[in-house]
Amino acid sequence: MSSSAAPQEKPNVIFILVDDMGWADSSVYGSTYYESPALERLAQSSVRFTDAYSASPLCSPARASLLSGQYPARHGMTTAWGHTALRDDPEYQEKGVPRTSRYLLPTSKRYLDPEQYTLAEAFQDAGYRTGFIGKWHMGLDEKFWPDKQGFEHSFHGAPDAGPPSYFSPYRFQRGNVTNGPDGEYITDRATDEAIAFMEEKSDKPFFLCLWHWGVHGPWQGKEELIEYYKNRKDPTGRHQSPTMAAMLRSVDDSLADILDYLEESGQADNTIIVFTSDNGGKDDRSVPGESVPITSNEPLRSGKGTVFQGGSRVPLLISWPGVIDDAQVSTEPVTGVDMYPTLLEMCNIGLPEQQTLDGVSLAPLLQGGGIDREAIYCYFPENFGERSPAGAWVRMGDWVLVEVFYQTDLWPEQYELYNLAEDSGEYHNLAVEEPERVRKMAAMLREHYMSPPGVRPKPNPDFSPELLPVDGWIGATRNDSLSLSGDGAVELKGSGISTRNLPRVTGPLKVSFRVRSGSAGQGRFYWSDRSDWVFNRERSTEFSVEGDSDWQTCEIPFEVSAELIGIRIDFPRSKETVEIDDILLSRENGEVLDRWAFDGKRARPTTWMVERWPYNFQSYE
Repeated sequence: MSSSAAPQEKPNVIFILVDDMGWADSSVYGSTYYESPALERLAQSSVRFTDAYSASPLCSPARASLLSGQYPARHGMTTAWGHTALRDDPEYQEKGVPRTSRYLLPTSKRYLDPEQYTLAEAFQDAGYRTGFIGKWHMGLDEKFWPDKQGFEHSFHGAPDAGPPSYFSPYRFQRGNVTNGPDGEYITDRATDEAIAFMEEKSDKPFFLCLWHWGVHGPWQGKEELIEYYKNRKDPTGRHQSPTMAAMLRSVDDSLADILDYLEESGQADNTIIVFTSDNGGKDDRSVPGESVPITSNEPLRSGKGTVFQGGSRVPLLISWPGVIDDAQVSTEPVTGVDMYPTLLEMCNIGLPEQQTLDGVSLAPLLQGGGIDREAIYCYFPENFGERSPAGAWVRMGDWVLVEVFYQTDLWPEQYELYNLAEDSGEYHNLAVEEPERVRKMAAMLREHYMSPPGVRPKPNPDFSPELLPVDGWIGATRNDSLSLSGDGAVELKGSGISTRNLPRVTGPLKVSFRVRSGSAGQGRFYWSDRSDWVFNRERSTEFSVEGDSDWQTCEIPFEVSAELIGIRIDFPRSKETVEIDDILLSRENGEVLDRWAFDGKRARPTTWMVERWPYNFQSYE
């Protein structure tokens, strides 16, 4: 990575944060639908990071990490509660904890602690004017607001998970956001406020956080832009929402206005710009009135609010006049906690002794050198159901290890290991093939979330290992237990087995399996689909079990109208252990969709894989 002359002594800093902008949500990062001319313009003189992460896959904790330089495991915010009222929360999440959970998980803070010595306070003490414009989301009460965390000027509203309206009147209940002319767009207003702050006469340099409300919900864009994108098609089929495209374009137009102002005011050569997002894109919902996903993070797995790559991989561009003079690309894994020490070093400000920092400075890397760090982390002790388990991950080089804090039929494995250089979509779990790597990385990950005094998990006194899933299957009732036999079958003590670890398919299907039971009688097979996740007799059928010492093969046809979610097999009541082996899910024509051989080598079903779009990072020459 090349660099040029030494940087200015005290440059200005503009820190632009977009809300919920996914890793692939710009033309700079490969989208063929979203248009980002201003971001492309910035990229001409920036380092663009291919493997940058937010410190959390959710808003509040990620933002707290940017300002504190600390991971969520240390600062204590682990979920997006920064817009909620203070409560007498229990120390641990103890309600509804399954007995397959090894831990009781801590309850998140609802604010960034005012005792933190923030990045803004470090700039303020170094003689900078400090300004905050946009979404705060780190404490509802006034005692937690930007002016209490080092910002002498602020423009923000609350509650602020998203603005009540993107168009004036904005309807914030608290804060100092005033309404503009009817129909004024809040992204434009935030930009005007940012420029007004920069225009204030002062002999001090400035540190400005322009943290947009866009592109968080409620999803509202300018009508003329929405109409324009309705007539634009993505040849890859990934990005299809005209509303999201319009919102992203407004953010890009904001960047264009900022760049124009810096050039016109003669400050472009003395202003550092950071452009990034607080978490991955929102890919699991649609804009009201649209039938397509809000966005897509492909080829990454999943999105915002998940412990997977799509949850926290984000765009990151850093410009540094006098140091970076052309378009550059870095593949170094970096994370949000790095911004604090990086910006201070770029501005020749010493690191504060009173603040514990988890990140490292990227300034040497930006100047053509490297950084010395073994791993980066994400700690996310929040359960998002089908979207994501509560868990954590550690990344070392190309390898990422995901730890699942409690296992279910949806998340059956305690550890998932992926080589991101070969498997960016996290499809092929290599934990069985790489036991030594898993042991080393698991120990590092545990040290990460157990060492800080912030929000440690603690052992679950009701943890019952005999209830853990076996190749994605669990007991059908709370007291059913499963285990693997010595000859490669699953042994059931109880009434039945079930799983939701399935390909999402429809149509005429068939399940077959081998069973050996000492009790004859009628069993019942259930299935659930996207229309109703509950197992009930309306979607069930009987089958017969012969009840002798020989293996018996059962075949059960069924038809699914909505996406298949779960299957459950109940056997005739037996005081003895029931053995089940070789469960096969197939289409009516015999095409195998999934198979459970109970050999201890199960990975994610290949039938979940979709054709991936071609992706290539190209630098702008």
